[in-house]
Amino acid sequence: MNRIRIHVLPTSRGRLTPVPRPQEPLACSFSPRPCSQPRLEGQEFCIKHILEDRNAPFKQCSYVSTKNGKRCPNAAPKPEKKDGTSFCAEHARRNALAMQAQVKKSNPGPVGETLLCQLSSYARAELGSQGAESSRSEASRILGE
Repeated sequence: MNRIRIHVLPTSRGRLTPVPRPQEPLACSFSPRPCSQPRLEGQEFCIKHILEDRNAPFKQCSYVSTKNGKRCPNAAPKPEKKDGTSFCAEHARRNALAMQAQVKKSNPGPVGETLLCQLSSYARAELGSQGAESSRSEASRILGE
């Protein structure tokens, strides 16, 4: 049997008008090899290659590894002060977390024994003269668990 093929040209009826795509950011101008990363705003290079531009407001990260003594190769914003240290985004984040941990460590809060002394007033009265001492050891046991 023969089949008849009918080609129908598309019409614009019922279609949405195409939305213009936003202009894609320009690619990095790194010359030794093509780089497809977007440029930083107002700059010619991406964050990875921004140190190629001597006039950019970036310098090398100040982090030095304690294991191998090498400096981090990533870019960091230039500090306000001439001799100030500046870290890349990753090392700035790690530094902030370390500072928070150090603050927590230096201010541990009330010690267990202090809390037990404060709770001694709630000792059971029926224990008599050894009430405070036995409730303290019981509280120590509970806190120990």
